[in-house]
Amino acid sequence: MSYFLAAADARYGQMNLPNQAAFFSRLANVAADLPIPLAHALTDGNVFTHDALYFLSYCLPLAIPVAAAAWLLRRLSRIDGPVTKEMTDRLFLWPVLFSAACLPSVPVMTQDLWFSALWGDQIIHGINPYYVPFTPERAETFPFDDPPAMMTYGPLWAVVSALVMALSGGNVWLTGLLFKLIQAGAWIAGLDIVRRIGRTGGEATAAAGLVLFGWLPIGHIYSAGEAHNDMAMVVFMLLWLMRLPLGDRAGPLALAASAACKYTSAVLVSVDLLYRLRMSGGRGLKDRLASYLLRGIPAAAFFLAVLFLFFRSPAFFDGVRGMSGWQWLQPVDMVRVAERLLGLDLAPLRWLVRGAFAAFALWTLAILYRRPVAGNAWKAATAVMAAVVFSVSTHMWPWFMLWVLAPAALVPSWWFSRWIFAVAALAPFAIVPFWRYETGLDPFLTKTLPALPLYLGATLAAIWMLDRKDRIAVGAWAAALPQRLRLARLLRF
Repeated sequence: MSYFLAAADARYGQMNLPNQAAFFSRLANVAADLPIPLAHALTDGNVFTHDALYFLSYCLPLAIPVAAAAWLLRRLSRIDGPVTKEMTDRLFLWPVLFSAACLPSVPVMTQDLWFSALWGDQIIHGINPYYVPFTPERAETFPFDDPPAMMTYGPLWAVVSALVMALSGGNVWLTGLLFKLIQAGAWIAGLDIVRRIGRTGGEATAAAGLVLFGWLPIGHIYSAGEAHNDMAMVVFMLLWLMRLPLGDRAGPLALAASAACKYTSAVLVSVDLLYRLRMSGGRGLKDRLASYLLRGIPAAAFFLAVLFLFFRSPAFFDGVRGMSGWQWLQPVDMVRVAERLLGLDLAPLRWLVRGAFAAFALWTLAILYRRPVAGNAWKAATAVMAAVVFSVSTHMWPWFMLWVLAPAALVPSWWFSRWIFAVAALAPFAIVPFWRYETGLDPFLTKTLPALPLYLGATLAAIWMLDRKDRIAVGAWAAALPQRLRLARLLRF
């Protein structure tokens, strides 16, 4: 054990991460009396600096569960017999066990957990983290090496972070454990909501939804493992989706809480508005809008109350605006690859790719307005969040896919849900070049080029996972495509 920790210390020192190196050095000293010869054989000389071993140690443990999840989702769409309640409950149990296995892990790929800890520490010391960055001296107490920054998360998460730091007293281990337990709890609660909603459409729908949302590594690794706060937003989003057909005030409150954790889910107000306006038919539009606004007063009051705990001026959003300069791993990057290879400026095509997701979201909203049923609401929520991730956002971290996977899991047989699943399955692999070679290589190779295998591979995987009816439809469309293209050329002339 001490040899392994000493190797980790050396590794982080070489990567210019002194605080992480110091953390593992202290840990190695504590475990100095617990030598493990096998760990020494694997880590002596720091063999994980070798690229092939690095990729193998990262990609192989990811590839096995991803392949299992993809096979299982495909199998469920082709199963002949009925799916039983026991099968669904077992599909729920395994992600819970995966989460428990991730709890002891130390977040080393990304440091979002310690961002929350440092911002929460500022709050309990009377400093507003939305206007004042934390100090480098305070960061040294954590395995944290990013530069000081102002808070980018929502105000409800700021309250949660302050409570965690108040309870932990700044102890690194207790802080990490509490954040992990919160995110693991949110993850398991989200799984349970997916199971509950899915069962309204039958056990087969619930089972496929659990696999789509719960069996990919990004769920338990990035919640229980690395404690990203995305699941806090997602679990409230799922709660809103569950309450939406009931039309009560709990649904808008849940959506307000989701947006107060991470602002991106605020766009789902569009789905809530259209669904509620159509479900309250029989009155004039003015009356329906007034009724909707009155129903949403408690949610708006909650959001504003939490917001104004910290809001003092428009500079409140400076931390979020600072992230808009990041750019990597978006569908539009496939066009940038073509531009680089061909030496052309394809700006119209870039706008077309970005606009396609927004247009698809508007199309699903129009369908929802024409036919306000729960299934169309789930589809619209999926498409709207996909537009945020793939069109509005300038970059895509793998854990962003949790925002889209959650509503997609409620309509697991939909072709777009299968594509979302495939992107989420491959995204952790596509980000490896950026993590490994953030400095030293052309950013085109680490941030832009990986988008090509990611989205092409996801499209092929989604076709492979389609059920029999959809595959026949795709085959017929592909077979007719040459004739359609010839007809289009004739019409043009």
